[in-house]
Amino acid sequence: MTDKKNHILVNVETTYLDHESDPARARYLFAYTITITNEGDTPARLLSRYWKITGGDGHEQEVEGDGVVGQHPYLAPT
Repeated sequence: MTDKKNHILVNVETTYLDHESDPARARYLFAYTITITNEGDTPARLLSRYWKITGGDGHEQEVEGDGVVGQHPYLAPT
């Protein structure tokens, strides 16, 4: 039997924003949809976030903060 007590799945989907980008100026913009699913057996709560984004040119950007837009959602088991 597998212990699924604390099993959180994070999925990232990227979308290239053609209308916002300008390749002639090496400007490429993307939108990100992040889905967090609690596949465990117990409820969870999102208290903070940290993302490390690496661009095609190797430039890294770090994003961190309290919850999601200041909220701390509960994640019920699926």
